[in-house]
Amino acid sequence: MINLFFRSLFASLRARLVVVLLLNTLLPLLLLGTVSYSFIQSIFENKIDSGIRDALRQTKIGLENTFNSMEYVSLQLSTDGSIGEKLQRFLNSSSVAEQVRISDEIIRTINVVNFSNPNLGLLVYYFPHTHEARFSSMMVSPNFNLQNLPLLSSVKGESFYGPHQTAYRYGTNTVFSLARPIEIEGYGRDDIYVYIETNAKLFEKLLNPNVYGMKASHLLLNSEGKVYYSGNPQQFPVGSGQTLASGTSGKISESGYYVFEDRSDQGWSLAVAITKQDFYSGFYEWLLTYGAIGFLCLFASMLLALLVWRSVYRPITKIQREIHFMATDESRRKPNWTGIHEFDRVLVEFDQTTNRIYRLFGEIEQKEREKAQLGLEKLMHQINPHFIHNTLNTVQWIARMNGEREIDRLVSIFTRILHYNLAKEGGIVPLRDEVEALKDYVALQQIRYDHPFIVHFQIDEGLLDVVRIPRFILQPLIENALYHGLGDRDGSIDLRIDKQAEELVIQVADNGAGMTKEAAAQLFAAERDESRKAGLGIGLNYVYRVIKAHYGEASDIHIDSEIGQGTTITLRVPVNPA
Repeated sequence: MINLFFRSLFASLRARLVVVLLLNTLLPLLLLGTVSYSFIQSIFENKIDSGIRDALRQTKIGLENTFNSMEYVSLQLSTDGSIGEKLQRFLNSSSVAEQVRISDEIIRTINVVNFSNPNLGLLVYYFPHTHEARFSSMMVSPNFNLQNLPLLSSVKGESFYGPHQTAYRYGTNTVFSLARPIEIEGYGRDDIYVYIETNAKLFEKLLNPNVYGMKASHLLLNSEGKVYYSGNPQQFPVGSGQTLASGTSGKISESGYYVFEDRSDQGWSLAVAITKQDFYSGFYEWLLTYGAIGFLCLFASMLLALLVWRSVYRPITKIQREIHFMATDESRRKPNWTGIHEFDRVLVEFDQTTNRIYRLFGEIEQKEREKAQLGLEKLMHQINPHFIHNTLNTVQWIARMNGEREIDRLVSIFTRILHYNLAKEGGIVPLRDEVEALKDYVALQQIRYDHPFIVHFQIDEGLLDVVRIPRFILQPLIENALYHGLGDRDGSIDLRIDKQAEELVIQVADNGAGMTKEAAAQLFAAERDESRKAGLGIGLNYVYRVIKAHYGEASDIHIDSEIGQGTTITLRVPVNPA
């Protein structure tokens, strides 16, 4: 039974290659891993321990230097310094002019000190009894109270606070601060304080846990050894005093953390807490890396064993992929050849067939476009002869009743209308040309009919020479309002043209009798509809076909009408589409 299993296992060349390459890969990996594991673990622990202590020491030194810098600046602002001496003269002076001059000097000097110490933020003289802040380098919050700040330590009469929220009125950052009482004649020791904060970014820079290369939490301990600030308040709550259960820095505490502590001469301590899992994360990563390398070696062995088999399978897969790309990709990229003559011949023939199909599709699309253009040109020349006859009769009537000036005006307007409507030049014209032709049409209709009507033009002047639209689409909208909206009644028509976002909105509204939804739908009826045998005889069906031919689904025409409320037609087209 066992012999049968091995014979079936090694029946193929691919299986034999896999087994041999696996053995060649696994044996060296197992031997190397067993020998190096113990050495690497020991070296890794010592290196990490030393690195964490060095990083903690540098962080503590940076914090100490910050406090020293704040202390030095506070001396300049005390009575022993130049600025403090000016403050004393300011408070003891009874001359308003002298106080103004000294105040300007103090503010300028404080700004210079603040500028020369980029790690410092707010500098201010604070009067705790009146909660008054004077000569501040930044605006102080009205709720600021020195008594509410968390005390870190007190050394030589100076009080170090923090971390806490800044006293800057518009700030929310966390800062460290220092307060030093100053003695001025006529004031008590606790009447005036120099208050200094670090800048907004220094706290994050100093207590940045990323410097340890692993997930860590900073702890600040006051002079009594209690946690004053905790980067991990769930595990090390503020006020707790059992940070190091064993009492020795660098050992695992009862909470399961590696805790390293470094005490400052200023009375506070800085500690960092790292879980055992995070402490050994680098070592675990090495193990994972070693395992990944072993897996990659095994995978490479399998790839080599399958190389012969894939010498046929890969070209077939590649051909399938190329056929899929050539069938769906409209960019028509060149085939990615397999490098095998027989398979490349198949790709060549398929590419030639695909090119022929695309050429046929292109010819069909071109013919359809030409057909649509011919249809539009046909509509443009279908002027109702009844309109021309009625116009000529009107010319004769005016000639008999009013004389040659009216005849000249009427004929002039009518000639311009015919010239514009029957023009054979391009179908896209400036909006100004379309509006001028529409005004001629309205003037002609006002002469022709004895009942008065008014057309109000509300057009954005900035669009007239910028926007281009299809020729002869405004006139059918006004014509529809005259014949189907007003009829033989007096009334008014409002034409509004403006730009909304990237659309040109054309709106024609009349105060006529209105119509039902069924009657409105009939306005788009085919050319055989008898209702279009008025005026120029070009109905809304023409407008609809023109905008769909030029703009497609990006255009729209809509009719709103109610009986007795008039009719509004809204046309939306893109503004100068590419």
